[in-house]
Amino acid sequence: MLILFLAVLFFRLPYIIGSEPLVYEVDWLLVGEVLNSGKVLYKDLISPISPLSAWTYMVVDFVFGKSILVLHILSVLLVTYQFSLFNNIMLRNKAYNENSYIPALIYALILFTFYDFFTLSPALISLTFILLVLDNIYLRIENKLQDATILKTGIFMGLAVLFYLPSIFFLLATILSFALLTSLVLRRYLLFLYGFTFPIALVLIYFYWQDGLEALISQWIEFNLFNSVQPVIDLRSILLIVIIPTLVFLVALYKTFSAKRFTNYQVRVQQVMFIMFLAAFGSWWISEKQAPYELLAFVPSVAFFIIHLIFQFRNKMRAELFTLIFSIALIALNYTMFYQYSALHFLGDFNALKSSKSIHHELVKDKSVMILGGSTDIYKSVNRIATDYYDPTLSEIILMEMSEKEQSMALYKDIQKNQPEIILDFTGIFNHHYDKLVFKNMKYKQLSKESYVRN
Repeated sequence: MLILFLAVLFFRLPYIIGSEPLVYEVDWLLVGEVLNSGKVLYKDLISPISPLSAWTYMVVDFVFGKSILVLHILSVLLVTYQFSLFNNIMLRNKAYNENSYIPALIYALILFTFYDFFTLSPALISLTFILLVLDNIYLRIENKLQDATILKTGIFMGLAVLFYLPSIFFLLATILSFALLTSLVLRRYLLFLYGFTFPIALVLIYFYWQDGLEALISQWIEFNLFNSVQPVIDLRSILLIVIIPTLVFLVALYKTFSAKRFTNYQVRVQQVMFIMFLAAFGSWWISEKQAPYELLAFVPSVAFFIIHLIFQFRNKMRAELFTLIFSIALIALNYTMFYQYSALHFLGDFNALKSSKSIHHELVKDKSVMILGGSTDIYKSVNRIATDYYDPTLSEIILMEMSEKEQSMALYKDIQKNQPEIILDFTGIFNHHYDKLVFKNMKYKQLSKESYVRN
């Protein structure tokens, strides 16, 4: 495990040392910075981010500042825990006919599918709790699950959702696994659901106390579950990322389900992992950005079946050769897409993931700024985010649902409260109200079509 940890660290070093910030890394740390200024999530900062993830980035910003490097280092440590946990789960539950460290190796390797897997994302944190849930499902199949463990399983699932809402599909997968593959009594189902709702209820109580419960429901739950997604990169780019593991996974799936030498328990384990694969599909489908890092939900199930493929090689030399070629291909593809001047990089839309310097950089630098529309990474050089309307997509939806009078009042109240020195309006909403007397009295001078400066 130590050797594997060092290998993961070594192969990630080029990215850790020489990478440019990704747009969502900047976004997460900006959210943390704003929360550290005393604002309440959802009430004073409009964002669809999950509450526990937001508070995690708040702690990171408080301790380390807006450090992208810290996100990468914490990711390495969390990934090390995950592949160790995954390996222990597979060995303890006898999921394979052989005991080895191959599960840890393949799990760590699948995490090299794309370079944005290397950061501390909400999906990565949530995946830790999904693995803990998975372990308890296997215990239930063996009838080793006690009431306390059922309760813990529900709590783990609740924490997974509080870090990353699309993980809600794994709740359905867990209940389905219990229903189809075990004989769980009604009392234990209720105990599991009680454990699931307990951490969520605590968070809801906190936001009710902060007078932000309605905002939490509309911004976190309704927006993430019911609004159409806006993919951050196109479908061709996603296909380039997943082409190698997907092809190997399909072969592994066929070879695993067509083999006849598994015990009934191992077959049930395989069925659970396939249900988890379907849950990962649902999770990615409703994810806010359908960004590459949100494919992390597939890692346990894809790794599980590829490991089965490796163990089915009768000749160990062939198994080792396959593993070596697969490893080189996956890591080489990752590096090829990471280095921007490679031919493969230009086949995809990967520049959209990078945080770039805005043409408004000099205008907003070290100022208090309000931005409507645009991109949140424009805020990275400002002195202070001077608006509640932080997330561009969600904020525009909220403002456009208002009547013209409500819109005018909301903007006036926000500007009075936060006192921005610069307003950048990429939506035209502020521009629409700019000629009204109440905004004229605020003494903002229009510099260009979208920029305004306070005299």
